Amino acid sequence: MKVRQKVKRGKADLILMGIVFVIFLLYAISLLFPFLWCIMNSFKEQFDFLTNVNGFPKVWTLQNWKESFTVTVDNGIGIPMMYLNSVILTVGCTVLSLLSCSATAYVLSKYDFPGRRVLYSAAIVIMMIPTMGSMASMYKLYNNVGLINTYTGILITSLGGFGTGFLLLHGFYSNLSWGYAEAAQLDGAGPFRIYFRIMLPMAVPALTSVGILQGIGYWNDYFTIYMYAPEKATIAYGIQRIYSESGVNLPKVLAAMMLSIVPVLIVFACFQKVIMNNTSVGGLKG
Repeated sequence: MKVRQKVKRGKADLILMGIVFVIFLLYAISLLFPFLWCIMNSFKEQFDFLTNVNGFPKVWTLQNWKESFTVTVDNGIGIPMMYLNSVILTVGCTVLSLLSCSATAYVLSKYDFPGRRVLYSAAIVIMMIPTMGSMASMYKLYNNVGLINTYTGILITSLGGFGTGFLLLHGFYSNLSWGYAEAAQLDGAGPFRIYFRIMLPMAVPALTSVGILQGIGYWNDYFTIYMYAPEKATIAYGIQRIYSESGVNLPKVLAAMMLSIVPVLIVFACFQKVIMNNTSVGGLKG
């Protein structure tokens, strides 16, 4: 009887695993289909695209990709300059955001002071408020102090110290043992040395994961550049301009979109294990 029950359970488990596999396979196909559709149509001519949207190209052409490299938007900015602006702003904003979020999360998770819980609650509430409400006043402030169309103005927007990165790092620091800091204090280390020499290096796995996710977000950010620095066009902003200037030539727009996705795919392919396997590292021996 026990053997039969085990066999039945084994068959039920296999059936369940098969159903789960099919569900996730269909889900993966649904995610890959738009990407493959864009690649396929980026090699089509305009007439071929309009008459055969979901079919393979009758003639595979690289003309759309070549024209994407030569197209320009405001002030004659082309794809190479858009890439450069995207790299500068993505790297700068990501680094500054990580520094501010990490310091804020560390202080609020490890130091007990009056108002700590109020600040944490305020950080949660602020995330619920749409940014559109303060957009007009922020634009007026940037215009008055001369930060419109500058790298500095965009970089300043990443120094908030709160947001999703703050929440993720706050959870990491909260679970990090304070025993390391106590051991360092016995050796005469101060708060800054403990943070920069002990806590920050231990947070590298979490910082890497948060940094990659935030970097992808900054790379794809269109609205911030549109509002505060249209003359510093990034690849995300440039694609919108290419779309508006090319009319209904969607194959050219799709080719430009593929060019913008390539760096993101490379970064994710290189760091996918870090993102998926982000764990707290450490332990104290008794």
